[in-house]
Amino acid sequence: MTQQLDPTISFYARDITPPHPQQSVSIFQSASKLSPSSSWILYIHGGAWRDPREDKQMGYPLLEHVLPAHWSGASIDYRLSPTVQHPTHMDDVILAIQHLVTEYGMENMILVGHSAGACIALQILAELTALKLTSRMADDRQSNDDYLSDKIKAVVAVEGIYDLKDLVCEYPGYRDFVCMAFGADELEWEDASPSSFNWSQLKNGSGAKITLIQSAQDELLSMRQTTLMKQALDKAEWTSEIKFIDGGSHNSTVESVPFYNIVAQVCKNLS
Repeated sequence: MTQQLDPTISFYARDITPPHPQQSVSIFQSASKLSPSSSWILYIHGGAWRDPREDKQMGYPLLEHVLPAHWSGASIDYRLSPTVQHPTHMDDVILAIQHLVTEYGMENMILVGHSAGACIALQILAELTALKLTSRMADDRQSNDDYLSDKIKAVVAVEGIYDLKDLVCEYPGYRDFVCMAFGADELEWEDASPSSFNWSQLKNGSGAKITLIQSAQDELLSMRQTTLMKQALDKAEWTSEIKFIDGGSHNSTVESVPFYNIVAQVCKNLS
């Protein structure tokens, strides 16, 4: 059932005055007033890393339909290209996550990303897990230390972009926004593409399950990107699943009942 929730806006880059409007997050507090919520759904919007028409409001329908009563939710904005390039989009979202942990006591999260946001979600999982593994080796820290990556319990990646070179091979017209966000060096595209990450090694530092969702009616992305990502995860024996749904067009998928049901089930599995 849809909840009528009133989000509050919080700026997560406090060292910038006045705050950058895109370095902000809409927060949906738990409907339960008994205690602060430690479990959150975080939504990362798409828009090819550059489209100002897609912002944190894109996550409102999901949070209004799915957010369990004892959970909180947040929809995150980040700075866009061409003003910034990778890895700034990812770094902004990590800064937002740190803000939610520090200021709101977030302990567990499900990252939900759509399109470019799905790419960012998997980049963040890999980046934070690699940081954890590096810290362990450098400091001989114990597994019960409070690593940010440990708070990511699941990732739901919807109609994502996971292999930049393959994307431009399939859709030559997409080269413009890829270069805008990642530069013209295709070697850097490969380094930034989640399908190229060393998921076998990263598996040693994360227990997060990855769910990949693709709508059969998506007019902007074929099944190819999702299939390539699943193959990379399967090769690494990472815990993942793929869901092909009738979700409508590319942007309609994140407002579809099949999508809501999948995210609701992921929440239920973690409750």
